[in-house]
Amino acid sequence: MKFRKIFQLEFAYQIRSLSTWLYFCVVAVLAFLWVIANYLSDAREGYFLLNAPIVIAAVTALCILFWLPLGGSVAGDAAARDVQTRMHSLTYTTPTSKATYLGGRFLAACLLNLVVLLSIPLSILFSLYFTGVEPEVMGPFRLTAYLTSFFYLLLPNIFIVTAIQFSLAALTRRPMASYLGGVFLFVCAFVLELVLQDAKAWANLIDPINFSFVLNQLSGEWSPLEVNTRLLTLEGPLLLNRIIWLSVAVGLLFFTHRRFRFVQSTTGGNKKHSIESVTNMPAQEWLKWEQGSSLAQVQGVFGFTMHLQQLCVITWKAFLQLAKGRIGLLLLVALALLVGFAIPGNLEAKDVPLLPRTDHMVNFLTAPLVEIKSFWILITLLTVFYAGELVWKERETGINEIANTAPVPEWVLFGSKFLALSFMLIVWLAFLMIAGIVAQTVIGGAPVEVGLYVMALFGLQLVECLLFALLALVVHVLVNQKYLGHFFALLAYGFIAFAPSLGIGHKLLIYSASPAWSYTTMAGFNLSLEPWLWFKLYWVSWALLLAVVAKLFWVRGREGKLRSRLNLAKRRITRSTAIVATVAVAGILVFGGFIYYNTNVLNNYLSSSELAERQAQYEQLYGKYYLIPQPRQISANLQVEIYPEERTATVKGTYLLVNQHKMPLDAVHVATAPGVETKAMVFNQPAANKLEDKQLGYHIYALEKPLQPGDSLQLSFEVQVGGRSFSNNGADVSVTPNSTNFRNYEWLPAIGYQSYRELDDAGSRKKYGLASRPATPSLYDEKARMESPFAERITFEAVVSTDMDQVVVAPGVLQRTWTEGNRRYFHYATDATIRNEYYFFSGNYAVREGMWKNHAAGSGQDVSIQIYYDPGQTHNLERMVQSVQASLEHYSKEFGPYPHRTIRFVAYPGYGFGNHAAPINITAGEGFFLMNPDKDKRKFDLVTAVVAHEVAHQWWGNQLDPAHAEGAGLLSESMAWYSAMGVLEDKYGSEYLQRLLSFLREEYKTPKTQAAVPLLQANDWYQNYRKGPFALYAMSQYVGRDKVNGALRQLLEKHGSGKPPLPTSLDLYHELQAVTPDSLQPLLYDLFEKNTFWELSTEQATAKRVEAGKWQVTLNVQARKFVVDSIGVETKLPMNDWVEIGVFAPAEKGQDSGKLLYQRKHRINSAKQRITVTVPGKPAFAGIDPNNLLIDWEIKDNSQGVKL
Repeated sequence: MKFRKIFQLEFAYQIRSLSTWLYFCVVAVLAFLWVIANYLSDAREGYFLLNAPIVIAAVTALCILFWLPLGGSVAGDAAARDVQTRMHSLTYTTPTSKATYLGGRFLAACLLNLVVLLSIPLSILFSLYFTGVEPEVMGPFRLTAYLTSFFYLLLPNIFIVTAIQFSLAALTRRPMASYLGGVFLFVCAFVLELVLQDAKAWANLIDPINFSFVLNQLSGEWSPLEVNTRLLTLEGPLLLNRIIWLSVAVGLLFFTHRRFRFVQSTTGGNKKHSIESVTNMPAQEWLKWEQGSSLAQVQGVFGFTMHLQQLCVITWKAFLQLAKGRIGLLLLVALALLVGFAIPGNLEAKDVPLLPRTDHMVNFLTAPLVEIKSFWILITLLTVFYAGELVWKERETGINEIANTAPVPEWVLFGSKFLALSFMLIVWLAFLMIAGIVAQTVIGGAPVEVGLYVMALFGLQLVECLLFALLALVVHVLVNQKYLGHFFALLAYGFIAFAPSLGIGHKLLIYSASPAWSYTTMAGFNLSLEPWLWFKLYWVSWALLLAVVAKLFWVRGREGKLRSRLNLAKRRITRSTAIVATVAVAGILVFGGFIYYNTNVLNNYLSSSELAERQAQYEQLYGKYYLIPQPRQISANLQVEIYPEERTATVKGTYLLVNQHKMPLDAVHVATAPGVETKAMVFNQPAANKLEDKQLGYHIYALEKPLQPGDSLQLSFEVQVGGRSFSNNGADVSVTPNSTNFRNYEWLPAIGYQSYRELDDAGSRKKYGLASRPATPSLYDEKARMESPFAERITFEAVVSTDMDQVVVAPGVLQRTWTEGNRRYFHYATDATIRNEYYFFSGNYAVREGMWKNHAAGSGQDVSIQIYYDPGQTHNLERMVQSVQASLEHYSKEFGPYPHRTIRFVAYPGYGFGNHAAPINITAGEGFFLMNPDKDKRKFDLVTAVVAHEVAHQWWGNQLDPAHAEGAGLLSESMAWYSAMGVLEDKYGSEYLQRLLSFLREEYKTPKTQAAVPLLQANDWYQNYRKGPFALYAMSQYVGRDKVNGALRQLLEKHGSGKPPLPTSLDLYHELQAVTPDSLQPLLYDLFEKNTFWELSTEQATAKRVEAGKWQVTLNVQARKFVVDSIGVETKLPMNDWVEIGVFAPAEKGQDSGKLLYQRKHRINSAKQRITVTVPGKPAFAGIDPNNLLIDWEIKDNSQGVKL
C-alpha cells in the first residue's frame, strides 16, 4: 500500500470522528476563556493590549498545555488502532514498508492535531473582534503576531508531541501509551516547573512546549512597550528549547522505525512461555479426561455473602492488574520520591530554611481537587487513565463475553473497579506519607506527628481523591467509548477547576467542592472541618447516586445504543437499587438543604457579580458624599465580650467626635460593617435617622442642633458577631475556641464615606457605568491628601473579657486584669494617640518579655517589649526581643522618641510569614516564628532584619501616615527598610549590613523589566521594597547618614499629626533637597525624579609595588547612564557623576571581603577611563561602585581581581 493511500485512509477515518471535533471545540472554548475571562480584565487595567503578540503566544501555549492529554487520542489511534481492533494480522501482511506504514499514519496524526489546534487562533480572533471588546484595549491587527505563534509554538509542538505520543503507542501497541505520553509532557511543562522554581533556566529547557518561557515574558521580563509590540523571536532559550525537543522527537521517530516489527504481539499467559508453545499443544492434551470419572455436583449459592466474596476477589485481581502494569506502583513510588525531594526546597521562606513542622509538611503534601497549580493535577490525570483501564480491561483483552455471563451482579463489577482504584490511591498516599516523614526526619528540628499525617492524607485528602475517582469511573461507564470517556472525564475536571471563572461560585453546584480545611499548630483545624464535612457528605450522596446510575448502565453485552441501554437500565431497577437511590437523594436533599440554610439564609451569599453590583451601587448612591465635611473621631471607648467556645462576641462602644472644620455640621454619615449586626446607634444629642441602608451599610443622621466648630458629640453603638453557621467559604474564624483576632474596621462603625469599599476593577467599573480612574490617585491629586483610611488620631481604651484560659491583647498599656466568675477581664488604654486602626486578640498565648532602657536624658521613656506567641513555638524569641531593643535605640535617636510605653509582636494562626505593623501591636504570621536563620547558608539573620523593618513602621506608617496617592509606599515601606539598614549597621557592623543589601538584591530584578514610573510615583512592590530603600541608602552614603536621617526627622515633625493635608513623596523629596549639596542634586534627581540606571564595569585592575608597603592600582572602567520610561523606552544620558572607587585587601578566613584600602568618589563620564590610586597595602580586589550604591542591575562586573 502506498504512503499516500495510508495517509488518506487514516486522515479520512479520524476527521469524520466525533471526538476530533469535540477536541476542536474544547480547545476553542479554552482559548476563548483565557482571552475573555483571564486577560481582558488585565488589559482593561492597562497592563497590556489584549491583542499584543505575547498575549496571543501565551494563550497559544496555555491551550497547548491543556491539549496534551487530548492529543494522545489522535496519535494513539493512528499508531495502534489496528492492534486494538485486532486487524493487525491483516494489515501487517500487506505489501508495504515500515516507513510507509508508520509515516503515513504519523503525518495524518500531525495534520489532524493541526486541525484541532487551529481552533486556537480562530478562537482568539473571534474573542477579540466579535464579542464587543472595547477598542481602547486593542492595538492594531498584526498578522505576524499570529504567524510567529504558529511557527514557533504551535507547529513545532504539534510535531514534538505527536512524535512522542505516536512512538509510544506504536512501540507498546497500546493507544493508551500516547495518553501517558501526554501526561509525561504535561509534567515536564507544568509540574517540574513548580519543582524547579529556583532553576528557571533548566525549567525553560525541560518544558517541551515553552509554556513557562512565554508566561515569564508576560509576567515581568519584558517592558510594557515590549509586551505590546515585541514579537517572539527564535533565539536564546526559545531556540535552544526547540532544537532540543525537535531532536528528541526526530530521534524517537527513528528509534520507533528501527524497533517496530510487522509481527503479532504476545499477550497474557506466563511470561516464560510464548503463545506458540500454547497453541501448538496437541488437542488430546486439552481434551484429556478420565472416561469413568464424573464431575462433582456443586450447589450454587448466590446470596449477599457470596457477592461480598466475589467483590473481594475481583477487587484484588483488578488492583494487582493495575499495580503490576507498566505504569503501576512504580510510577506512584517515583512520584512520591519526586515530591519528597522537592520538600526541602519548598520548606523555605525568602530562602530561609523553616523548621519542618508537621502541619507545614501536610500543607505541602495536600491540595484541593481544584488546585491545578500543584502536583495533584498529575494524580488526577492518572486517575482518569486508571479508570479507563479498569472499565475497559475485559473488552480489550477479549474476555468480556465470558465475564459478562458470570453470575456476578453489576454492583459487584462496578464496586470492584472503584475499590481497586481506591487502593491505588491509598498506596500512593502511603508512599507520599513515607516521603514526607523521611524528609522531615532528615531535615530535623521538629517532632514528627504521624497521627496528623494519617488524618490529613487518609482522612481528608483521600476523600477528595475518591470522589473524583468515582466520577471518572461513572463517566467511562456512561460514555462507553474509551477515548471519549477520557475526554469527558477531563472535561468534567476542567469544569470543576474553572467553574469560578465561569461565574459559578456556589460550592453546591461544583462537584466535590467544599470550603478548604486547614491545620496549624497554633489553632488546630480551627473550625474548618465542620463545613468541609457537611459539603463532603452532600457530595458523597451525589457520588452514591452516580454509582447507582453506573450500576444501571453497566455494559455486559454488545448492545451499545442509547435506547437499548436505557431499556436495560429500567429492567435493572430492583428494590435494593431503589432503596440505595432513595437514600442518596435523601442525603442530597438533607445535607444540601442544611448547607443552603447556612450559606444563603443565615449568611448572605453573594456571587462575584452580585458583590461587584453592590460595590457599584455603593459608589453610585453615596459617592457624592465623598470628602464632605464630617466630624473626626478622636477617641474610642469599648467594652468587648468574647465567647470563644460559642464563637460569638459583643462590642459596646462610644466614639467621641469633634468638628474640626470651620463650618457647622448638620449631619453625620456612619458606615456600618458588612456581616455583623449593628444595633441602634445613638448620639448624645437629638438626631434623626434620615437614611438607613443596612444592605450597603450607609446611614445618615440629621442633627437637630448643628455641631459647631470645635464642638463634640458622642456616638454609642452595639455590635454582635458570630454564631455557629458557616458560609460558602467556610466558618468565620474571627472568633474561635483556639484563636480570636479581628480588626476594628471589620466589625465597628466608621464615620463618613469609605472609599476603599468602591469597585476598583476597570472592566467592572465600565460595566456598571462608573467613571474610569487610575488604580492609585495621582501624586498631584490634592483631594488624595485630604483623606486616608484610618489616618485620624484617637485615644483608645477598652475592657475586654474572654474565657478563663485565654489571654487578651489590645492596643495600649495593660492597666489591670481580673476575674469574675468564669470570665477573665483585661483593661487596656493608650498613653498617646494612635492611628484609628487596631486589633483585638484572644488565645492561649505565652509571653516573652523584655525591656528597652532609654538612656537619652529627658527624652522618651523606657519601653516594655512583649512577644505573644504559641507555647509550642519558642524559636526566634530572643533574637526578636534583641532586634526590637536595637530598633528602638536607633530610631529614637535618629527620628524621635517612641510615643508609647509598650510594643508587642502578636502571633496569629496560619501558614503565612507576613507581618503587619498596627499601632503598638505588630501582628506576625505563625510561619514567621518557624524561620531558622541559624541554618541559612548566607549567614544572614532575616528575622532580625524583618523585626527591625516592622518596628520602623511605628514611625513610618503609624506616626507619619502618607496620603493614599502615588509614592505612598516610599514614605512607609521604603523608609522602613532604609531605617532597618541603620539598625543592622549599628548592631552588627557594616559587613552584616552588606549581607542585608545582598539579600535585597536577590530580588532586585523582580520585575526584570526596567520600565517603571519615577520613584516619586512608586506604585509597585519592587519600587517600594527594593529600589526605594536602595535610593535612600545611596543618598545617605553620598550626603551623609546624619543629614538624610535629619531630613526624615524633619518630615516626621512636620507631618506626624495625621491631620490633612497628608504628606506625599514630594514632601520627602523637598526635605532631601534641603540637605543635599548642589554638587549632588543631579544624583538626587536621577534617583527620585527619573527612572535612571547605570551600567558600570571594571574591565581590568592591575597593581604594582611603588615603595615599601604601598601599591599603585590602575583600573580601566567603563560607564553608561540611561533613563527608562514607564513603557520601556530607553534614553541615553550624558554622564559626569561622582562614583565610588574602592580597593580591598585579601579577605581573611571567615570574612566576606577584605580590609578596605581605598574608597573615594571620582568623577566618571560615559567614556572609558583609567584611574590610578595608591593604597597602603597589597590589593586583592578593586572596582567601580563596589558597594553598589547606584541602580545597576549587572553588578558582577563592577569589581575585578587585581593582577599583580
